Amino acid sequence: MPGSWAIILCPDFLGRMPLPEQVVLVAGTNGKTTVSNLVEDILTKNGVEYLCNRDGANVNTGIASSLIADSTLFGRPRHKLAIFEFDERSAPLILPYIKPQAFLCTNLCRDALDRNANVDFIVKLLNDNLWDGAKLVVNGDDLIASHLAPGNKRVCFGISELPRDREARPNLVRDIVACPQCDTPLQYDFLRYNHIGRAKCPQCGWGTFPIDYDCTQVDMDSMRFTLQTPEGEESYRLPGENITDLYNTVTAVSFLRDWGLSYQQVSSALEQVELARSRYDVEEVGGKEIIFCLAKGQSPIASSRVFDFITQRGGSAAIILLNYDSHDQAHSSENMGWIYEVDYEFLRDGCVKQLIPTGNRCYDYQVRALLAGMEPERVCAAPKPEEAAALVDLDKVDKVYILHAVFTVGDARRAREELIRRINGKEVG
Repeated sequence: MPGSWAIILCPDFLGRMPLPEQVVLVAGTNGKTTVSNLVEDILTKNGVEYLCNRDGANVNTGIASSLIADSTLFGRPRHKLAIFEFDERSAPLILPYIKPQAFLCTNLCRDALDRNANVDFIVKLLNDNLWDGAKLVVNGDDLIASHLAPGNKRVCFGISELPRDREARPNLVRDIVACPQCDTPLQYDFLRYNHIGRAKCPQCGWGTFPIDYDCTQVDMDSMRFTLQTPEGEESYRLPGENITDLYNTVTAVSFLRDWGLSYQQVSSALEQVELARSRYDVEEVGGKEIIFCLAKGQSPIASSRVFDFITQRGGSAAIILLNYDSHDQAHSSENMGWIYEVDYEFLRDGCVKQLIPTGNRCYDYQVRALLAGMEPERVCAAPKPEEAAALVDLDKVDKVYILHAVFTVGDARRAREELIRRINGKEVG
């Protein structure tokens, strides 16, 4: 609210507000919240003080509120460093006023159509507004994000081809298939998912930049990964088992090492850091795993990654699907076209015993799953979250995934509470 009023009264408020000496902006379609949290947590473990917008919005009004809260009585910033999560759609409202020393980008891919149009639109917003003095720290495996602001200095991070990539399943969508300079189809050394991988144009040579911070090995047994850096080979703890957890951790570590923290500082802090439980949380109740997991609404790549992760984990699973957009549902009309870009085909895997979409649009999700080839007996719709929890066949599954969107956390919690009540009641009976 303070930032909203400030910008209403003074539209160029961000340009007039004194800023910390160093500003770091963290952007990207997926992962920017997790990466921001990891960076901030590691800095905290090392005694580095900073200003951030962790408890506020990642748009211009949220950043304005953070600056106001951090100001002295005379309007000077209390901290010399600011880490701001930044919604790339807000570039024209933020970047003309805030010129970051470092700009960290996790990835760029298709997202909510009504807010973000397409990837080219977002890229243009960033290129038109990002100043040439910002050092980019970008995902070198993303041929869109890594080629932002061609005139700027950049550091690239990435993940070399892993054994699991040889079994990667093709996705329905890719946001770049041809060279943007000569329109020749790109040749990939490997394609990890969607357009994430490493490729070159056979005609003009456009393609993947040299990788400065390259994850070369992953040991899932010890939950550690090896990172090849300009200073040599380094080993770090991996706080999550999903490929997106690996990318987010590599992103944060690469930025902090390039920013100036030592290997020992980053490594020892990462040993103590956990991923935000609001993004991924596992609870065991009565011998069943209940997995609370973010699957962003209207983001086909994010949802596909979660579906793929579920089937890779195996076991016998039920999925309660709440990744509808309750904000759009309340204020306008939810766009449903995006669900046909999500890889529901992954859920044909035999480990998924039940898919239970819920919400007002639950029947749209049910139809999408049936069109993907799931058998009708494995898909049932429930308009209310509590009803979805009641439909889970506890005798057939050992895991229940509750997949929620950013604005459906409350509904997801109600489903989890009902599920726990059922499991505990079953035990008593």
